[in-house]
Amino acid sequence: MRDYACEIQKKLIGVGILKISRLQLKHQILLISLFTVIIFTAMEFYFYSSFYHLTQERAQNYGNQIIEQTRQKIDSVLNDVIVSTNVVVSNKMIQEFTIVEDDYKRNIDIGSYVIDLMEYMRSFNSYVSGIVINDNDGRRVVSSATTSGDVFF
Repeated sequence: MRDYACEIQKKLIGVGILKISRLQLKHQILLISLFTVIIFTAMEFYFYSSFYHLTQERAQNYGNQIIEQTRQKIDSVLNDVIVSTNVVVSNKMIQEFTIVEDDYKRNIDIGSYVIDLMEYMRSFNSYVSGIVINDNDGRRVVSSATTSGDVFF
C-alpha cells in the first residue's frame, strides 16, 4: 500500500504539479512576475479602499463639526440679540419715551437716557448695527453705526 502511494506521488511530481523548476526559464520569470503583479494589485486595492473610507469618515466628521459650530454661533448671536431686545423693551424709561406726548420731556428729559442706552446696547452687541424705536404716533429714534455715530429723533 505504501509503495502505491509513493508511486502516485512520484507520478504527480513527475508531471510537474506545483513544480516551477520544471518550467522553462522565461515561463518561470513570467509566472513570478504575474504573481508579483497580482499581489501588488491586491495590496494597492486594499490600501486604496482603506484610505478612501478613512477620508470619507474624516470629511463627514469635519462637515458635522463645522455645521455644529455654525449652529452654535447662530444660536449665540440670536441669544445676544434677544437679551439686548429684552433689556431695551423692558426698560421703564424707554416705555415712557414711546408714550409721552410732551416733546420737551421726550427730547430733553428722557431723550439723553434713551440715546445712551441705545448706544450702549449697540456697542454691547457687535452683531447689532442699529436700533430703531417707534412710538404709537409714528415717531422714531434711530441709533445706527454710521461713521459719525449720530442718533436721530
